[in-house]
Amino acid sequence: MVIGSTQAADGDVTSYHGGYSDAWVLKLDATGFLEWQRTFGGSGADRAEDIEQTIEGGYIVAAITTSNDGDASGNHGGWDAWLIKLDADGNLEWQKCYGGSGNDGARSVVQTEEGGYVLAATTRSNDGDVSSNHGSADYWVLKLDELGNINWQNTYGGTGYDEAADLQETDDGGYIITGVTTSVDGDVTEPANATDTWTIKLDHNGNIMWDRSLGGTSDDYVYSIKQAMDQGYVLAGSTSGNSYGCDNNSFYAYVAKLNASGELEWQYTCLGGSADDFTNTITQTADGGYVLAGWTESDDGDISFNHGSRDGWLVRLDPSGNLLWEHTFGGSNNDALYSIALTDDGGYVIAGSSFSTDGDLTENKGEGDLWVVKLGPDHVGIAQRESQPLFSLSPNPANEVVNIHFAEALPVGARLKLLDAQGRHLATPHEGNVVTTGSDVQFSVAQLPAGMYAVQLSSEGGIWTQRFVKQ
Repeated sequence: MVIGSTQAADGDVTSYHGGYSDAWVLKLDATGFLEWQRTFGGSGADRAEDIEQTIEGGYIVAAITTSNDGDASGNHGGWDAWLIKLDADGNLEWQKCYGGSGNDGARSVVQTEEGGYVLAATTRSNDGDVSSNHGSADYWVLKLDELGNINWQNTYGGTGYDEAADLQETDDGGYIITGVTTSVDGDVTEPANATDTWTIKLDHNGNIMWDRSLGGTSDDYVYSIKQAMDQGYVLAGSTSGNSYGCDNNSFYAYVAKLNASGELEWQYTCLGGSADDFTNTITQTADGGYVLAGWTESDDGDISFNHGSRDGWLVRLDPSGNLLWEHTFGGSNNDALYSIALTDDGGYVIAGSSFSTDGDLTENKGEGDLWVVKLGPDHVGIAQRESQPLFSLSPNPANEVVNIHFAEALPVGARLKLLDAQGRHLATPHEGNVVTTGSDVQFSVAQLPAGMYAVQLSSEGGIWTQRFVKQ
């Protein structure tokens, strides 16, 4: 699934609504072939920001809109956070606008284990759906039921500018949200130096458990956060070079690792070259390291090659945040990467935008194109992924139950997770206690919809995954 926005009314785009831009959703097969695409919007500006496959096989899209016609209804004024529910074929099931008379916009959405949704947004309103505002812009988190009705909503921030960038559901049933702040008061317990990254941990009911500000003497930004295997958190963004005494004052890529309590474990502050370098997304790899996608204008420092102007940029780190490799993608014009996903063959699929017609680009349909690239296996840590599995699953395919058979004894602290095809944590069949060699753990899959699932084992020794089919 690929999402974004379009101003086109030709080529791959059909049913453009004629406003400034439409939200655009595309379904690709395993070879990148376009299976279907849909545009959503009205006479205003509309843009998709995040997508997740839902438990029943449809899709939920977080977007922003100024429209109050076409596909969008219920706009409260200016920009609204917009949630779009699609079926498996991309047909609109329902949509809802959230906000007040100020400008509000959604950035990230997750489906919860009970079937509802949590939406991370930014709000400048103090009316409509927004119950309070600390001043300027606030983080805004909405807990919704399966039809998009509000169960609860809360704003977080201070009297400065607070903008949410990403949200993830955590293994304890709560939520982690990251973004930026200029506040020195309110919910921000560590006053910002300029623009700082701000991460807050919420419990299941939206109460703040802890918050953490990170940044140097100048502006710092964060765009992505993920929960790590050790229950800590890793975040990625960019920082002004003079914040941390880098070689020059351009923007550098920035990566930080927090423990489960929000304390800083390590940070990489001067990743890049003499021009501007940004990382937009981060995810953890099977060996416990990290891979980041973004863009670079540099041709020196940590950057090995630049095709011209701005390139898409992929960065691989080890579990301690040390640089293993980096690679640029693009042509002679402006190209950038905004999203990355791990693939079953040990490689990656990356998505972004491109204005180039040469280099790594095989075509351009006019102006800026949506750009998707499939990469082969990452040979860093590949031996570990191909090692003898510690467990097996039977039966496979399964109807009612799955048996997990262990070839080796598991240490205290080992955890088993049941994941869906998108890597979302559905259940924990086993956690903590010692499992001896030759023993089995059994769990029910009768309630799961048909499809592909995985059992993931994580411990201090690494992470292993086995997949099964539910009929």
